[in-house]
Amino acid sequence: MYSIPDLQTFVSVAKTGGITSAARHLGISTATTSHRIAKLERVLKVTLFHRNSRTFRLTDEGQVFLERVDTVLEDLQQAELDVGSGTASLRGHLRVTMSPWILSRFIMPEMREFREHHPDLTIEFLAVDRFVPLVEEGQDCAIRVGQLDDSSLVAQKLSDNERIICASPELLSSSGDPKSVEDLKDAPWVCLPWQTRFDVNDARGRKRSFSVGRSVAVSNSDMLTAGAVEGLGLAIKSRMAVKDELDKGILVEILPGCLHSPEAPVWFVFAPESRTGRKTKAFRDVARRSFRR
Repeated sequence: MYSIPDLQTFVSVAKTGGITSAARHLGISTATTSHRIAKLERVLKVTLFHRNSRTFRLTDEGQVFLERVDTVLEDLQQAELDVGSGTASLRGHLRVTMSPWILSRFIMPEMREFREHHPDLTIEFLAVDRFVPLVEEGQDCAIRVGQLDDSSLVAQKLSDNERIICASPELLSSSGDPKSVEDLKDAPWVCLPWQTRFDVNDARGRKRSFSVGRSVAVSNSDMLTAGAVEGLGLAIKSRMAVKDELDKGILVEILPGCLHSPEAPVWFVFAPESRTGRKTKAFRDVARRSFRR
């Protein structure tokens, strides 16, 4: 017969996509992880995973089993709380993805208090500026910026926000202050790899698209801010991401209102079938507090 740890191991392998990553998540050896999966398949008399040298992918039978087991484990955890004080700390693991600037400026300042309340919960942050599909990359929830595409995810707004063009006063002093959207074409830019083409409003309010030459390309949003502060070029940033720099005069906004459709709200998103409900809800509350500060 299999045990609850066997089921927890199965869920971890299914969500992380491999024996090694699941073992790391659970804090057990890869041998123990492999043994538990083999025991489950032997008892159930089914193959739960398609295996290759790098990943474990669920079979159809494995997918059905995961959906049921995940629910059972979540219900079991809730039952333990119901018969106890109802104030037990969270346990397990939570994976969250967001842009680096959100993690560094909004979430990290809240983490010490959160960890004090939930010392048995481990959190793994994937801080990247690219779009991360939650299910495919094993993420439980995300904080996203911008207009959302229609999807099956649940989205809850954390804050309004807009994108602006900004630069350091030193750069403007040496290179000149752009007076029109035409001036933007010849200005130096520091960009993320995909920020070379954008839409602006011309003097008559008409939408225009144009490309800029990136003087410096960086890989993440925190480095984009650093590049702008150092005077490497103009940058397109979320206003919330550079609020401190704007308030201190380290950065200044260029041609306010010239970006077409600058709205970039901040959202908390998760899959409706997520079985990390209590953990996701607790982290969502942290995110809400951080954006209300």
